[in-house]
Amino acid sequence: MRFFQNTNIDFVGARYKAFILSAVVIAAGLVSMIAKGGLKLGVDFVGGTIIQVRFDEPVAIGDLRSTMTRAGYAKAEIQEFGEDNEYMLRIESVGEAADASALLGEWLAAAAPGRNWRVVSSREQTPDPSRGFDGATIVVVEADSLPAIEDVVAAIRSGGHGVLDATAETATRVAFRLPLLGAEAKVADEIKAELAKAFPERAIEIRRTETVGPKIGKELANRAWAAIIVSLFGILVYVSWRFEFKFAVGAILALAHDVLVTAGIFSILNKEISLVIVAALLTIVGYSINDTIVVFDRIRENFGLRRRESYEGMVNISVNETLSRTIITAGTTLLAVIFLLLFGGEVIHDFALAMTIGLVTGTYSSVFIASALVVEWQNRITMRRKATAAV
Repeated sequence: MRFFQNTNIDFVGARYKAFILSAVVIAAGLVSMIAKGGLKLGVDFVGGTIIQVRFDEPVAIGDLRSTMTRAGYAKAEIQEFGEDNEYMLRIESVGEAADASALLGEWLAAAAPGRNWRVVSSREQTPDPSRGFDGATIVVVEADSLPAIEDVVAAIRSGGHGVLDATAETATRVAFRLPLLGAEAKVADEIKAELAKAFPERAIEIRRTETVGPKIGKELANRAWAAIIVSLFGILVYVSWRFEFKFAVGAILALAHDVLVTAGIFSILNKEISLVIVAALLTIVGYSINDTIVVFDRIRENFGLRRRESYEGMVNISVNETLSRTIITAGTTLLAVIFLLLFGGEVIHDFALAMTIGLVTGTYSSVFIASALVVEWQNRITMRRKATAAV
């Protein structure tokens, strides 16, 4: 049994209405991104710590915020998560170099007092496991007058603090090299201790702790962008080879449409973009291009069978002939994703939401956008040829 048999819907004729609708939705998402300073990136990309905590009874968000402020994390984001007595605490990256600078200042004041030590700069050296290098933090300090550097290093080490080495740069300036302190990893322990102190009468369960350093977050963000760009480029090359370049352009613009709509709605809803969401976006690209290729293949087939039809009419017939397959494929997948969205729990909720938006958008773009863009390209080629012939 086939659904949507013998349909004769003028999808191509409605392309300008579809273009306007898509432009409005994308523009709304872009306005939201600009107003909020970009997408709301998760800990995966910006670094920081997420703690999922559960109390035996609900506590006031205001009390939690006061606790976080006392712990030194006034900018922490707090939201209810799942059950009424479960909360998500999100703390931005505290910064390895800044933490190391503060500690070194304390160590120097104790090891060589009265020198007016001042931090000039600090930076991180990225770990390189291939060379057996664990990374380091370089902190440059200056003083009114430098004592013997060896004595200062020995005094710091005798206090139980780690200093790899120190090098004098000028008569008043010295660069200390410290091991990476693991500042991000300390945040979770501090918050756990502060919560236990603030709510001694409550049974507290830390259900999940996730920590990502800022360097790793930046690297993951670069890799995520690279994955999306490489996948789109690969699709462009394949469709150009399998069909024609105009089909490839239509497919890529339709895929970009799907990604922009999904990302824009996430921005409007103030949802985080994490690695899981990037995986959802890549999955959406795969589903969408699959539907589009089926339509393009029927267009190519009909191009040889229906030579008396106009190009626009032939494309419209092809979209109608593949409509049943497009709707059934997307519908069955969407049904499973909706069940995940409704009953899968908070952990995969955002992934299921992204997939739901993407599947609907991808089906829409396969029917209304991709083929319509090919028609627009072909119409311009035809007009250019007529203009050239007239001359």
